[in-house]
Amino acid sequence: MPNLYKYGKTNRIGINYSPIVQFWTYEYICTMYERKIPLSLNCGLDLIGEVLYGKWKIRLLWFIHEGYKRPSELQRKIPDASRRVLNIQLKELEEHELITKTIYPVVPPKVEYSLTEFGETLIPVLSALGQWGDEHQERLRYLILKRLEQVPIDKDVIL
Repeated sequence: MPNLYKYGKTNRIGINYSPIVQFWTYEYICTMYERKIPLSLNCGLDLIGEVLYGKWKIRLLWFIHEGYKRPSELQRKIPDASRRVLNIQLKELEEHELITKTIYPVVPPKVEYSLTEFGETLIPVLSALGQWGDEHQERLRYLILKRLEQVPIDKDVIL
């Protein structure tokens, strides 16, 4: 079955009945999502944006770096993300060669993720971003809540 949840839309779902096996099958035909804005890979910011775009990717990379390698551990560290979304973003990080996935031949299967050498080069950058966020967390929190109109506007208190 094709990948139905990433960048695609289902054009047709057909239902077929097989008299030989006596069961129903579903046929999914998908087309790839056509970008409205052309992909721009002309500078480093465009490239890093394309690779790290996704709500949980930066946190996944950081937690794998910290030693949380199993999918269940990562799910516990990011409880707001669904298992499906985490799996999609882990797969994309693997496709970008930032992490590797190791499947151990045991029952039940054991899966672990680890950073590649290429992925390790991102850790100082993520650390610097986290440090900047920590230094400005009060202001950032205020601005985010203000944008969502969940906090009374008293600029002198925070800024």
